[in-house]
Amino acid sequence: MTETTVKRGPKSWDLKTGGWLLIDGVLAFVAMYSAYAFSPYFYTLVQSGRTPHLGQLRAAVAFAALIGVTSHIFGLHNPLLPRNFWPMIVRSLGSTLLAMGALALLVFAVLYQRIGRFILMQAVIYTPVLMALARVLIWRQSEQRRQRLLLVGAGRAGKLVRSLVRQSGLPFEVVAFVDNKPELIGQRIDNNTVLGAQQSLKEHCLDLQIDEVVTCIGGRISDDSMRQLMECLGLGVRVSDFANFVERNFFQVPVEDIRGEWFLQADLELTHPLYLGVKRGIDIATALAGLVLASPFVLLAAIAIKLESRGPVFYSQVRAGLHNQPFKIWKLRSMRADAEKDGPQWAEGADRRATRVGMVLRRTRLDEAPQFWNILRGEMSIVGPRPERPEFVEKLAAEIPFYNQRHLVKPGLTGWAQINYPYGASTDDALNKLKYDLYYIKHSSPGLDLQIILRTLGAMMKGSR
Repeated sequence: MTETTVKRGPKSWDLKTGGWLLIDGVLAFVAMYSAYAFSPYFYTLVQSGRTPHLGQLRAAVAFAALIGVTSHIFGLHNPLLPRNFWPMIVRSLGSTLLAMGALALLVFAVLYQRIGRFILMQAVIYTPVLMALARVLIWRQSEQRRQRLLLVGAGRAGKLVRSLVRQSGLPFEVVAFVDNKPELIGQRIDNNTVLGAQQSLKEHCLDLQIDEVVTCIGGRISDDSMRQLMECLGLGVRVSDFANFVERNFFQVPVEDIRGEWFLQADLELTHPLYLGVKRGIDIATALAGLVLASPFVLLAAIAIKLESRGPVFYSQVRAGLHNQPFKIWKLRSMRADAEKDGPQWAEGADRRATRVGMVLRRTRLDEAPQFWNILRGEMSIVGPRPERPEFVEKLAAEIPFYNQRHLVKPGLTGWAQINYPYGASTDDALNKLKYDLYYIKHSSPGLDLQIILRTLGAMMKGSR
């Protein structure tokens, strides 16, 4: 080829959380404003002598703000969700109904004003339709402009990237692998050929119209390879290393393929006084509210526990906390009193040791309510890696690299791993959860904490754990 730059189409239409928040807010505003405009009763409702009617501008703004929250609760901003139309429209409808309920409560019970029922009904119809159609449009556009990837290295890291891309449904396309090992050149990994070094990376990028080169090489990159990567940058091609690519697009840290230098390069600010102060204030306020709101349900649960089986209502267990310091965690007892007569065991999602009441408590997460006390004491936070038992920590730290580094922050009632990975009870599950825990440790912020709390509420509404 004689071109010196890669011919690039329009950028990917794939959006991050902020983009979807903006789109959903605008669509909700338009839906509510249109519902007012199309209501034949609006001008009658605002006549003098009637209950004050909430203006269309204030109603539209309030509804847009509430949709931003409820759409997050229903997972509509999670880029890794399957891109299926009907499940997405169901989530959009659920988000709209929850936002509408909150708006009605605010208007009728707090502001003592009105919104016409016909207006509310129209907004409930318009909003999920607009949200679902917007997603279909953007999905189709992103499918038409997939980012073409060239993976340098056909070993474990390269195959992992290929697997993550295939499973996620994100608008990426792995075009080929490049490797200089003779035994790999010419082989196929799924549908991708392993190319050799007979051409430079720059020439491969030009021939294959590559958008991004991902280096999946263990160890130090040679001077010649670095020079070739710099040439790719000169073409306007993005160049990423394996760990950064996975972290940026799949919100996890590939623990198996990072070295200790990752923690130094991450520039972790784990003791920033402003963030810690805000986080502690939110912890205290949320824990107090949680104890007050949960207390009637805890009382009913305590009666049910005592009626079903012998044993204490509350269950305590030693867990590893901040900097691996042990503390005693509290729960409502969900298992038989003799559940660990044979020693410590992994807790499973459908654990046969759980009582009937205990299964309900686990599904609703009410068994975790006493941990608000741990949060008030400062032993836990609302958001953080889930605390593990010291017996398991010792075993997992010996088998999983950097496992003890999850104790760099306080353990939490919920966490990034809990909302992104299903309930697990094995070493492999612990490894996969650690990938998300390290991502949280690196990117922890009030915004990420809020995102985790909202998605946890959504999980609780579905009854998932």
